[in-house]
Parts: sequence; C-alpha cells; structure tokens
Amino acid sequence: MRDQKPTLHITDALETVVADLCGRLPAFAHIDPRRLLLCAARARRDGAGGTYARIIPLRFPDGTPFRTHNGQRYALPQIPTEHGDVLYLIYVYLPRFFAQPLERRVLTLIHELYHIAPAFDGTIRKCGARAHGGSRASFNARLEPLVEAYLAGDNIPARDILAADFADLARRYTLIGRALAVPKAVRLPSEPGTAELHSAATGPTRRARLPMP
Repeated sequence: MRDQKPTLHITDALETVVADLCGRLPAFAHIDPRRLLLCAARARRDGAGGTYARIIPLRFPDGTPFRTHNGQRYALPQIPTEHGDVLYLIYVYLPRFFAQPLERRVLTLIHELYHIAPAFDGTIRKCGARAHGGSRASFNARLEPLVEAYLAGDNIPARDILAADFADLARRYTLIGRALAVPKAVRLPSEPGTAELHSAATGPTRRARLPMP
C-alpha cells in the first residue's frame, strides 16, 4: 500500500514568514500580522511572468468599512478574529510565486506589506498619484535593502518551504491552502449596524487542494 503523503498548509507557512517580516523589520513595526490574512489564488498562466501577489484593503479610503455614494450605502466585508477584524488580505498566486528565486519571493511579500498604510487602518499607503509612485521598478528598488537585511538574519521560519521548488513540494506533500473569494463592496438596504456589516462578509475562509504544476 502506497504511503500517504503528509499535508502541507502552504498559506499558513507563508503567513509565518509574513509575521516574521513584520517582527524583524522596523519598516513594518506598525503592522499587526494577526489582522492580515494570506490566501492562495490560482495563476491563470504558469511561468515567471505576471502578477505574483496582490493586497486587498478591507476599508474604504477614509478608513471606514462603509460609505454612501449617490444616496446608497455600501459596505466592505468584515472578517472578525479574536484580535479584531482582518484589515488586509494578501493573495499569493500559485504556482507562479514559486517560479521566482528566493530573493524575489521575499521581495514580493515585502512589496505587498509596504502597501499597508502607516496608520494600519485598512487603507493603502499613498505613493503619489499611482500605487507605486514613479514606477514599479523604482518602488521595488527602494525595498531591496529590506530583502537583504531579512535574508541576512538567522532562523527564518519556514525558510525551507519559502525556498523550495513548487513541483518538489507537490511531490512531497498534499498541498492545501486558504481560499477566499476576492471581496467586493455590497449594497446595504439601510443604515448598517455591526451585525449587518459582518453579514456582508464573503463567508468563511476554506481550505482547498492547491493546483499542481
């Protein structure tokens, strides 16, 4: 009888890296990683090109979970935890994220964390008129010293997973991860209370079998 492969929850593993980044790098001292949620998303195409990750804020630009537009009230989903509502979702596109070298994988996570507003209020950091200021390349260049500083440290959690080849992980483990539909603002029928806002959530996160390369 064939031995059953052990299970690896890959989004949990990457969340430990995100928490460690926030704990080690002063640039992210304002972030409470317990109020971030890392989710797996399927890349439409394999290979090293395209989007590797994206961050979704769970507050409108004014920092509130609801707003009025043309007389109609809208709410963003709220995901409650014992540490407070989740303020940001980070989606990692698999297996594309792992098609990068280790330094670029760390840069991808740092890049998304840097988008978090200094107030840590569920909004996105302002970098001029565009999300990355002058250009994505110059935005990433500012972050490369953070990558170097992090990788120079000792005892990085889940480093073996972070540095692994995705196909090799798929051979060694049954890969699962957290899956959650990208949230959208929903229209509310009336003045929302807390219960109504929470009922507007996309539903509970779920574990899903991840795509194999």
